[in-house]
Amino acid sequence: MTDYSMKAPVLYGVGAIRQLGARIRGFGAKKPMLICDPRLEEATYEKAVSSVTEAGLDYVLFRETKRDAPIEVIDRCGEIALREKADCLVGIGGGSTLDTAKATAILLSHPGPIKQYILAQPIAVSVDVPIILLPTTAGTGSESTAVAVVNRTDLNMKWSVFVTLALAIIDPELTVSLPPYETAYTGMDALAHAIEGVTSNNPNPLSHACGLDAIRKISRSLRRAWQDGQDLDARIEMAQAAHLAGIAFDDAMTHFGHATADGMSINLHTPHGVGCALALPEVCARCGPAVPERMREIAEAALLPLRGDESGEELGRITADWCRQLMREMRIPSLKAQGFDRALMAEVAKETETSHLSDFSPVKVTHDLALEIAYGVYDNYQ
Repeated sequence: MTDYSMKAPVLYGVGAIRQLGARIRGFGAKKPMLICDPRLEEATYEKAVSSVTEAGLDYVLFRETKRDAPIEVIDRCGEIALREKADCLVGIGGGSTLDTAKATAILLSHPGPIKQYILAQPIAVSVDVPIILLPTTAGTGSESTAVAVVNRTDLNMKWSVFVTLALAIIDPELTVSLPPYETAYTGMDALAHAIEGVTSNNPNPLSHACGLDAIRKISRSLRRAWQDGQDLDARIEMAQAAHLAGIAFDDAMTHFGHATADGMSINLHTPHGVGCALALPEVCARCGPAVPERMREIAEAALLPLRGDESGEELGRITADWCRQLMREMRIPSLKAQGFDRALMAEVAKETETSHLSDFSPVKVTHDLALEIAYGVYDNYQ
């Protein structure tokens, strides 16, 4: 038996950002805070502000978000939102910006600081203000999920909290200006969400169907979006894939791939999507023997050539090789190429072993396996 649900209503379509102001008014809010990525394209920012002001709304602006949503930034954002009496939070940007908006909502509903809600075992916290999220990347799927991943900089840990969303606005046009490298690693993050969601030991029918469809779309469109950011058809399909992949892991959960990526983020300071990309071949290789039927479905969804009689181990290797080839084609560098010392992977492995995410792995993550996974990330992709 399993529990699963959709976490937020969705407004989807090219140009959907123009509905932002009307949707804020629909929630009865009068003064939203726009929480934006500091690198947000000016045209996107102007569309958001125009929609809000045309709806007759005042607004507060926060453009100080940082990668991995550190607690200090969230506390600062919450302080400003409370002072300005913001009654709706609108996150516009990549995953860290959207997670900042989610976590800030807690501070408009409960006493701070935020760190008391960001624990090793995630908790759900009720919020009193509507949260509206507009992704500008096609990867994190944060708009699809209740989870906010936050950097507990006081402990050098990345932990999570769950909040309820009011609305996701998915406008593929907002991703057109995303540079090739970010297109590559956020797209691989979406692929990791889909594959880990499908191979989780806590699957459900929705996660399975959405995950496989996300893999199909990514296999068709990620390279195209990377090669030509103005290819709107590819951007549309990647926006859909990222959203579906978010649904795929929201209840089913990711597992040791994301735990390993968190270890890289903490110890090597790699972007989240890069870590997820680098860990993904190791996920495929080890999940193939554990869940061969599901790995076959993943390989088929990725349109990989199969004989039909492959073992689980073969399916894992074939899918892992495909992931590595995708990374090479899109020039995602290996850890060695980035100048990292192999010895650091022992520290990365500690997060692989101890993270609550590894509890959702289809294979038991022992100390030895965690080391094998971490060193495999370093050794098997050059």
